[in-house]
Amino acid sequence: MSAEMRAELEAIVRAALRAADPAEAIRRHVHRRGESLVVDGATYDLCAFDEVRLIAAGKAAAPMAAEVVQLLEKQPSVIVVVTKHGHLSPVPSPLCARHATLIEAGHPIPDEHSLRAGEAVCAALRDCTSRTLVIACVSGGASALLVAPYAGISLGTLRAINDALLRSGADIHEMNAVRARLDRLKGGGLVRLAQPAAVVGLILSDVIGDPLDVIASGLTNDPQAHNVLVGNNAQACRAAAQMAEHLGYAAHIATTTLRGEAREAGAQIARDLLALSPKTCRIYGGETTVTVRGSGRGGRCQELALAAALALDEAGAGETCCIVAWGTDGSDGPTDVAGAWADGTTVRRAAALGLDARDFLARNDSYTFFGRAGGHIRTGPTGTNVADVVLAVRL
Repeated sequence: MSAEMRAELEAIVRAALRAADPAEAIRRHVHRRGESLVVDGATYDLCAFDEVRLIAAGKAAAPMAAEVVQLLEKQPSVIVVVTKHGHLSPVPSPLCARHATLIEAGHPIPDEHSLRAGEAVCAALRDCTSRTLVIACVSGGASALLVAPYAGISLGTLRAINDALLRSGADIHEMNAVRARLDRLKGGGLVRLAQPAAVVGLILSDVIGDPLDVIASGLTNDPQAHNVLVGNNAQACRAAAQMAEHLGYAAHIATTTLRGEAREAGAQIARDLLALSPKTCRIYGGETTVTVRGSGRGGRCQELALAAALALDEAGAGETCCIVAWGTDGSDGPTDVAGAWADGTTVRRAAALGLDARDFLARNDSYTFFGRAGGHIRTGPTGTNVADVVLAVRL
């Protein structure tokens, strides 16, 4: 891939991430009007509340919480922020309060920090009154980052169930339906624990269709809460399309509901790409799954890109056909990369290095493949999480 082509693709990726910026997402839906907080048209007179408690959980928890603190213009009486390991560095300055509880926890498998986070959130919701306003900033990843299991369910049991679900190929709807039945906070439990407080949920969606009962296992999915969807995958895809058009491509959003097995999706996207006219960019948003059968390491975006590379190679495509797949949170599965890119020469270049792409795919070892062959996308933690974006580009 030429340096010019790489620069154009990087510009499209950056545009998508800017559109999913969680602080900007909150500003679009929440603002101050004198002593009132206006949330998507609903007005909350802050003078009518004795206190405001702020709970933020998910991969976008820190920037979302920081933005709410700035809007309030006064430190909430309680602040609990729970995010993934490595996503609190540096800590946003509005959260540098002595009474703020900041916890980094395990994802996609909960760890002892996830359990501590669940205890901290449950404690923060105790003794609420009708004059308490609870603001909950919810983003993807909170299902693993924040756990408060029912009595008799151990952390070890939760970890085993999560691991089995991840390996099974279950989609996020199926996984979170199970998680919600094991946990006091999920399935609207956060709202019930806060009763009789007023609860506002600010939701950044990483789930296809934006179902409130599935995002973060439905922490605030209760009719007594005022839930507002502040951002989603479609916004990122639209921004990617706009940037592609700006760069001279005929851009089209194929879907924002991409799902199914990553390898099957990757092969189909590659086949569709071969039929596109030159200087075309097709954009896919959503979240695929991986049924783990091998002992390798990877993630859904890397597996999708590897399967696409094989399909392009079988068709005899060259550098003019390129697939870019990445997770908007900056991490693809249990790896330190956001995803990967591949073109019609990837498999041949890898073969020259002694790498059998088909064997790596069979072992679910896409991370090792792209680490050796080249093609990893590294963004680091992005501070947001609106599922995955895939670009299929015909040069």
